[in-house]
Amino acid sequence: AIMASADEPMLEAAAAAAPASSSAPAHGGPAIVMVAKFGREKIELPPLSPSTTILAVKEMLTERTAVLPKRQKILGLTIKPGCGSKSSMGPPDTCRLEDLKPKGKNNINSPIITHQFILMGTPEEKIFVDPSEKDDLPDVIDDFDFDFNAGSDEWLQHVANADNLAKFTERTDVHIINEPREGKPLLVLDLDHTLLDFSSKTLQRAESFDVGQTHVAKMKRPFMDQFLSAAYRHYDLVVWSQTSWRWLETKLIELGMVSHPGYKFCFVLDKTSMFKITSTKRDGSTVQHHVKPLQLIWSKFPRWGSHNTVHLDDLARNFALNLGCGLKCTAYYRKKSKAKNDVELLGLARYLDMLATSGRSFEEVNFNEWVEVCAGKKSIDETASPVQGGDEKKPPSGGD
Repeated sequence: AIMASADEPMLEAAAAAAPASSSAPAHGGPAIVMVAKFGREKIELPPLSPSTTILAVKEMLTERTAVLPKRQKILGLTIKPGCGSKSSMGPPDTCRLEDLKPKGKNNINSPIITHQFILMGTPEEKIFVDPSEKDDLPDVIDDFDFDFNAGSDEWLQHVANADNLAKFTERTDVHIINEPREGKPLLVLDLDHTLLDFSSKTLQRAESFDVGQTHVAKMKRPFMDQFLSAAYRHYDLVVWSQTSWRWLETKLIELGMVSHPGYKFCFVLDKTSMFKITSTKRDGSTVQHHVKPLQLIWSKFPRWGSHNTVHLDDLARNFALNLGCGLKCTAYYRKKSKAKNDVELLGLARYLDMLATSGRSFEEVNFNEWVEVCAGKKSIDETASPVQGGDEKKPPSGGD
């Protein structure tokens, strides 16, 4: 953040420009600068009085983002002990800025304290735009015609893009929501047709926007919350969605996934973090498509690698650069006749539990046989082979 001067004229001007609740208190105190990360935009508010409330901050952010205060979710701010507790949407509106715990290089004796946080929320006029009407979403390519084989010319061509991938990774930012936990492996999760089947029309039919309402809950794959809660006991969770940031945050907020008490996400990545490659289909034709390169995460968080990462997705093509880490599930569509009887997430939860407690490097295990393991036909050990590198295992089978 740009550190503003703490001289009296600036503070007086800032107090005059801010809402009444942010006027300077009689006992004074350091000026407070609030810096919001909103999508790819950085929003810095003018220096504020310590008595400024979170609601006043939200009202100022509304002017900059067109997101109403009731739709704003603030992540990354911590309340001092004894000063109240956070709600599912972040610090309560009545919380004063002086009640926030400084982080990083902030010094409580400094004339200015800076709080950086993530702002999530969707402007009112955009919340009901149907994804089918968007022209900036990546193409969804049926992936059963792709032929990904470790060591093949196709795979080597992708690996040859390593320099471009390294540059792409370097300029891609990752913003932490919840710090990784020591010793936990990583579970990277796709959203659409893996954990849920989102519909803006269903959202619009709901009588209110309260999290957990019946209409909104219908968009979740059966047992989604139970699956995530079970996985969170053993794994740190990351969401990597193929949609734009605004749609991603709408899904996470409206479905109650960011505020659920049973699980937390370390961070969230959207389609801008996906890497474009050219693949050859079995008929010889080529097509460009985006993939999710786990190297982007591993380079920024060395605690994770192919030895302790699982990538759950319904599209095998997203595993192209990390074949051995891909765990492919059946695509979920809530309008299909069998949707109500879908229990795949329960099976996946059981498999991930067995994998995490097996003591084996994930590089050794063939994830393609997860159904056989869950059915008791094989053990984790029976699906394992000596480590040859995380991308040399048999690639996930394509198709639904």
